[in-house]
Amino acid sequence: MLCSSRCWSSCAAQSRFKGVHSGAARVRGASAASRQARAASAARADGVPVFETLVMVNGSTDVTQTPEEQQEMLDVLWSLQYRTPGAICASAGPVVRSASRDGATAPRAAVYYRFSQQAQAEKFVAGPVFADAKARLIKSSTVSLSLWKVLVPNDIEALFRRGPAWETGVEALLVLQPTAAPAVAAGAKGIAAPAPAPALPMDVVVETVGRLQQTALAAGCVQVSCGADVMSLDTKLVWTGRFPSEDGAQRFLRSPVVAELARGLGGLGVEGGEAGPLTLASLALIEVGSVDQSKQRI
Repeated sequence: MLCSSRCWSSCAAQSRFKGVHSGAARVRGASAASRQARAASAARADGVPVFETLVMVNGSTDVTQTPEEQQEMLDVLWSLQYRTPGAICASAGPVVRSASRDGATAPRAAVYYRFSQQAQAEKFVAGPVFADAKARLIKSSTVSLSLWKVLVPNDIEALFRRGPAWETGVEALLVLQPTAAPAVAAGAKGIAAPAPAPALPMDVVVETVGRLQQTALAAGCVQVSCGADVMSLDTKLVWTGRFPSEDGAQRFLRSPVVAELARGLGGLGVEGGEAGPLTLASLALIEVGSVDQSKQRI
């Protein structure tokens, strides 16, 4: 679903980006124009609110997992899918590419869920299943959790992620944050005051998310999602796009709009420069597929 600037602006005004529209192009192999036409048509339909949840397993960049640790991590991630009632759909897989501004940890694998109700998502986050999985993974890794609300087209394939376009592919994950303000000058005691938390520039967000969506759909993306991460103490937007192949996702990462957001982010080959109001804090490409396929690829 390709939303116009007016549509994005309306969503933002009503929800303050706690829930925004998800874009979808449902025909694999169609031309970019055809995908965008279908997406624009879907935008006119009523959207269905859903709650996206992403569990990311991170490891130290200095530590290499043993095959046994890797297999245990995989088993825990896959068991999460089958021990989580109420999820509309779920997928899991290894991270095939990543970059982060802090560089301290590297994402290794992830599990994605879509819930139809916020209570179900919150029950999962606070429940014993996730606590048990986190305790088992924490021995060699750290676990991060993101939760955001979006509107998806009222369509079976788009809502439940069913059909040929969803069998295998790559999930692109972008974490966007307002550019940090410089520290306030030191006071009389020579101690610099912490910079105030930057406000979310809504007009910039609307424009940037729209450009990301159009660029992703042109690169073959079948659905995009973006919303404010309610689990984060800081202002953070989570953007995801599902691509049928890694080539399409890599082409998206080389686009001008991603390059603008990624100034100064190592691992992408983007030169430094003055950052805009929004910056790309981290990114990851997650290879997903059926249970057996993903298990074999990790």
